[in-house]
Amino acid sequence: MLKLAASVIALVAVVAAVVWITRAQGDDPEEEFYGYFLRDAKAMQDMGLPVYWLGRGFTAGALEFEGPYTPEFGGEVEGGGIFMGYSHWFGGTPGQGTNTGLEITVYSPDAWELAKDRILNPRLLSNEGETTRQRVDVMGREAQLISVPSSRRLVNSLNLVIDLDTVVVVAEVHSVRSADGTESNIFISNPDLLVQVMQGLRPYPE
Repeated sequence: MLKLAASVIALVAVVAAVVWITRAQGDDPEEEFYGYFLRDAKAMQDMGLPVYWLGRGFTAGALEFEGPYTPEFGGEVEGGGIFMGYSHWFGGTPGQGTNTGLEITVYSPDAWELAKDRILNPRLLSNEGETTRQRVDVMGREAQLISVPSSRRLVNSLNLVIDLDTVVVVAEVHSVRSADGTESNIFISNPDLLVQVMQGLRPYPE
């Protein structure tokens, strides 16, 4: 009986390995992550809430960004919403090399109540400086651009908060340093570019 059980376990392991190898060789990771976006977008629409996105990609400066990508697990928005990311990979295939990205979270009213204090009032250590805020116009609405420093960087992250009445959209970017110490995230270097790109925000699936 023990031998039979051991044989069954071994067979399951072999089948799992074959499935994993086949998936790795045959699937397009970009389309897989886009599929998770479609899954979560449908769930949000089923709640009666709109989803906003930047289409399948956009140009910022001289860089082409692709997306939206949503993880299979770990991207859930507490209270209801959707998380997505857009990425540019420097001189390489997606998933390889260095990338810079833009993250967008669409919050339901309940989710925003849970998240807004963390986003609008980020906690900083005494040696990290002070958060700065700027009023900007996005899609004909007044939005808030929040610049968050760190002990080593004048701008460590940016949050662009847009209240669209039925939902709140937050675009977030983080500082990425290349090997030579220069800033790789063009939005950190040029916050106005983030505001410019977000003018293209529109209801999904437009």
